[in-house]
Amino acid sequence: MISIRYKLIRYKLIRYKGIQYKKGASPFAVLLTMALFSSVVLGISAWTAAQQREGVLIYQRYQAVLLAQNQFARQRLGLDCQNSIEQNQLLFRVSCQPKQVKVRFPAGELTLNIETE
Repeated sequence: MISIRYKLIRYKLIRYKGIQYKKGASPFAVLLTMALFSSVVLGISAWTAAQQREGVLIYQRYQAVLLAQNQFARQRLGLDCQNSIEQNQLLFRVSCQPKQVKVRFPAGELTLNIETE
């Protein structure tokens, strides 16, 4: 048979004279915490918006490069140049010359110069 003995220990609260303990946070601490948290959230939000804008610009440039290369390949095959191309609800304006393809898109303009050997 196993017997377990335990002793209940009672703790006394120690109170110091002249010190008052506050329960919870002060209104100033809560406001300061909210201000810091909101500034961090706003900073992250602005950074993600800038990253998204930059990503859209990079993707549009990439599409313009692909279209310019495609139009150059069409020129070499003797096909006509397409004047306007719509991709992903964006309108790309293309102008072809014998050694140059220019693509205008909503975020800018790209010129591809071709030098043949």
